[in-house]
Amino acid sequence: MTMPVQPEAAGDFPQPSSLFRRQRRFEAWARQLIRLPRLGEAPGEHLLPEAAWQRLLGHTPDPENWLAALSRATGVYFFPSREWPARLLRWLQKIRVGRLLEAGAGRGYLSAALAPLAQSLGITFRAIDKGEGEFVAGLPPHPVVAVADVFTEVFCFQPEVVLYAWPPPGQSLAPLFASPGLRYILVAGEPGGGVTGAQQDWHSLPHKKSPFLSHFCRGRTGHKRHQVTIFGRAKSLED
Repeated sequence: MTMPVQPEAAGDFPQPSSLFRRQRRFEAWARQLIRLPRLGEAPGEHLLPEAAWQRLLGHTPDPENWLAALSRATGVYFFPSREWPARLLRWLQKIRVGRLLEAGAGRGYLSAALAPLAQSLGITFRAIDKGEGEFVAGLPPHPVVAVADVFTEVFCFQPEVVLYAWPPPGQSLAPLFASPGLRYILVAGEPGGGVTGAQQDWHSLPHKKSPFLSHFCRGRTGHKRHQVTIFGRAKSLED
């Protein structure tokens, strides 16, 4: 039986390496750390708490390269802490959202936590992914993630909010607002477009950083270049 990773033992965890055996050890360790839920786990229990993330990142000499290697090993681009899903759902409740679509859900690392929590609050949730991510890692997705294209699904599902972590470089999300019921798009990733999404969206769409939603999460290029941005139809965006 594989023993669970203990983030508290941060001084002993492996680092990515150009040496084959050390790199394989790092990848095996990473896939135990960033994993899908086990049978019987409470919603979100598979996500690391923020304190564990802080210990891990505090013991690596290059946090940005370490997170990039973690992403390549696991196929996960967005690393929310255990505290983050409840934080998102509080924000959705505050603005009275009843339908949430997660696009680019990947393996379902976040979706697996959001689905039961959203259901418990009466929020209708759907997670989708096209399965064409840069870092697939050959790992199976969670069954909550459906194969679909967001530009089609937004009209079928009719969400009020779309959550999109790390949209493909150069991809504009503006066409999503053709769906009449869509109020906001939450983009997790680097600001300014180009790396995540299209630069034109940052010039043409009303948007602002959400300090509330930018806490307790990080992306594959590091915490300093990561934020959650709210795009909307109007210049007066709620946070």
